[in-house]
Amino acid sequence: MRELLINTMAPVLWVMTLFDGVAIFFMLKEFKKGGIGKIALLTGILCLGLFYDSLILASGCFLPYGTLFHHLSQLRYILHCTLIPLLFPICAYSLTENRNIIRIIWILSVIIMILGLVGGLTVVTEPRTVGLIRRYASSDLTGKFSSTLTSLLDTVPVFIMIGIGIYLWIRKKNPNMFFAGFFMLLFTLLGIFLGKDPSGDKSQSLMFYISMFGEALMVYFLWRFIRKK
Repeated sequence: MRELLINTMAPVLWVMTLFDGVAIFFMLKEFKKGGIGKIALLTGILCLGLFYDSLILASGCFLPYGTLFHHLSQLRYILHCTLIPLLFPICAYSLTENRNIIRIIWILSVIIMILGLVGGLTVVTEPRTVGLIRRYASSDLTGKFSSTLTSLLDTVPVFIMIGIGIYLWIRKKNPNMFFAGFFMLLFTLLGIFLGKDPSGDKSQSLMFYISMFGEALMVYFLWRFIRKK
């Protein structure tokens, strides 16, 4: 299974890039319809970060290691840590229209986004190659602040989505927010438990790749949530 994932990684990453690009188009299309457009717009912005992430990773099959590739890769971490907090207002808009609550969530989200920007800027990367894909990944030299913040951003919003998703499934008969969070969490866990190389070689980790399937499913179910709501 691991060899299959490695051998198909390059073309699948390009498919992921195409998927994220198409997702941006459909989210903007939903935004123009009005109604629940704020969730669609925020999800579209989030997809823009996912599109860039997939594009840079897919480009690793031909981009050589060097200053340009390093800076392009550093931006991956900056966008990830800065845009993931948008899941907080997405959850808020799905649950309530109370302006005071929305305002508080936005204030907290902006603070977290600023912290995420600092965290993304201070990630220390190193070159790693898996199959045909070259990339710059976070190294052991990355500070505790950045690594802890990244871990929290990868888990806390997902658990909130799942909790709100259960509520909306029961009250609104719309299970899609739950599935968006559930599959993101599932593939994150699969990446942690199945993505490690048996030899312990960190350069051969597939955690980043496996988790991308969860991101794609999250976007898909958020789109379904918007359509049904």
